Amino acid sequence: MSFFRCLPGADALSVFRQQRLLSHLATQGIELQSIAAQYLHFVWSEQELSANQVSTLEALLQYGEPFARTKAIQSVIVIPRFGTVSPWASKATDIARQCGLEVLRIERGVSYQWTSKKISIPRKSRS
Repeated sequence: MSFFRCLPGADALSVFRQQRLLSHLATQGIELQSIAAQYLHFVWSEQELSANQVSTLEALLQYGEPFARTKAIQSVIVIPRFGTVSPWASKATDIARQCGLEVLRIERGVSYQWTSKKISIPRKSRS
């Protein structure tokens, strides 16, 4: 039996990248009030990790600026296509194994969260 764990990570978008993304989306006709993103780490192992192993794993996966929670209305998680191993996953898995963690794979995804600008919907007139 294999085990799965998801560990939240750092902020995936700097302020500059947020503004650039909002600007790019606006040129496509997508008007957002705000957007934020957080790294998510997906860990697969053959056996459940001990508390000490989880602590080591959490220490390894702490990098970048901490993610500040948002009050986003909508969200989506983006992960690499199933059946592929990203270069990040390959390196992270290798590092975890070198630290004595018995993991099958560590993969990273991104959770995007956003709020849309208010859209006024015209009311139908009653005749």
